[in-house]
Amino acid sequence: MEPTDLPHELYRFVLEPLEPMRLPAYKGSTFRGVFGHSLRRVACALRDEDCPTCLVRATCTYQRLFETRVDPGQGPKPGVDRAPHPYVLTPPLDEQRDAGPGRELACDLLLMGPARGTLPYLVYTFQEVGRRGLTRDRKPLALRRVEALGAEGWRTVYAEGADALTDPAVEAPAPRAPARAGGRLGLRLVTPLRLKRNGRFVREFTPDDLLVALARRWGDLVRYYGGGLDPEPGVRWLLGLRGAVAFGATDLRWLDWTRYSNRQQRRMQLGGLVGSVELRGPVDELRPWLAWAERFHLGKATSFGLGKIEIFEGEAHA
Repeated sequence: MEPTDLPHELYRFVLEPLEPMRLPAYKGSTFRGVFGHSLRRVACALRDEDCPTCLVRATCTYQRLFETRVDPGQGPKPGVDRAPHPYVLTPPLDEQRDAGPGRELACDLLLMGPARGTLPYLVYTFQEVGRRGLTRDRKPLALRRVEALGAEGWRTVYAEGADALTDPAVEAPAPRAPARAGGRLGLRLVTPLRLKRNGRFVREFTPDDLLVALARRWGDLVRYYGGGLDPEPGVRWLLGLRGAVAFGATDLRWLDWTRYSNRQQRRMQLGGLVGSVELRGPVDELRPWLAWAERFHLGKATSFGLGKIEIFEGEAHA
């Protein structure tokens, strides 16, 4: 069984620092924080109004992305009034900390459900990101271009200085697993993977944890943003593989990552698992699902870029 296509858009915002700056090794919190503040500044009609009581919240782009609420009596999950964030932000993933003029920083943004069709707002948002600047010193950047993933690959839909988008909404093709190259299949946890089992964060990663994470992510996104698709066949199929998938060589470690929350006025620990594992068992049947998760991520805090995975051929290595 393979995952059904989940409608989405995928854009790449390419910025260039205008001054030398020092960035953290993992840039997810840096980009997500300024992205949220900038989007609210661009999209909010009544900046002094609280989102839950604002009369225009139903049509507000900021509300759609950051305060995604549903009627608890009508949503896919009874009693739950919040939907998963309808976007996945992936910051520059290299660990290089020094940036400056001449070095581009690319930030990917995947949009689902109510976030689709918001590209014009997001272009203005990333221009505002450049004006607000990154780091505590508010170092400025320029938005050089925006690229979209379409059926023919990546193409530019906005270039600096343009007064229009060449296409305001580009539907991304469904993720496709690479053809089998033979040998062993590995799974790399690129950014910290945060999973819970029995209310506790998983530090000893098992094949069942992987299958449950795939089923949960698939089920949640399809229930809310699948346009009527039924997630249950996929959920049952994935959970039915428990006990059949095994790990071979593993090279995993827990990586602690700290961010400061302006909303909660405190530091937060967002650690998770990174490294790689070798997969054994019915891995060819699992490939399409892992390819899907490469794009949509797994686990918690995906709006910060956490839970990004990659599949590869060969033995596990860090």
